[in-house]
Amino acid sequence: MTKGWFKRWWTMALLAVGLAGIVIYDVWRVVRILAEPVVDWWGLLGPCLGGIWLALLAAQAARRAVSLYRAARPVGGEAQVGH
Repeated sequence: MTKGWFKRWWTMALLAVGLAGIVIYDVWRVVRILAEPVVDWWGLLGPCLGGIWLALLAAQAARRAVSLYRAARPVGGEAQVGH
């Protein structure tokens, strides 16, 4: 099920942040298009669909990073072994 995904939580977190940055850029492009006197609806379609798709990928990557982080943390008494 994890085929193709990164195996470390921090690489997944970086991927999620990068994708979120692209989504923010797409939102900025949508706002610029909507601020024009005449809205180019076909020009608006690309950033909207691309932004939605990338936002879903960013959310999935963030979810995977959190699950990998939780799996990598020591549980309960394991962190205090040897102290």
